[in-house]
Amino acid sequence: MATNSVAGSTKVKTPEEAKQALYAKGITLSQFAANHGFKYRTVSEVIRGVNKGLYGEGHNVAVALGLK
Repeated sequence: MATNSVAGSTKVKTPEEAKQALYAKGITLSQFAANHGFKYRTVSEVIRGVNKGLYGEGHNVAVALGLK
């Protein structure tokens, strides 16, 4: 499994763990979205579980956050 970009580990995270990892680094969801070329709304939806990240941009966000 590849190293994810949020915490640098190979452990798959829950959305809450990914959110806490970002905030521990001082990165907001808006900053994460802008830095990775994602829409803020998609990042927010993936973190909240509204978007399951099964395909498309939602999937790319989930992978970048270490959820997949």
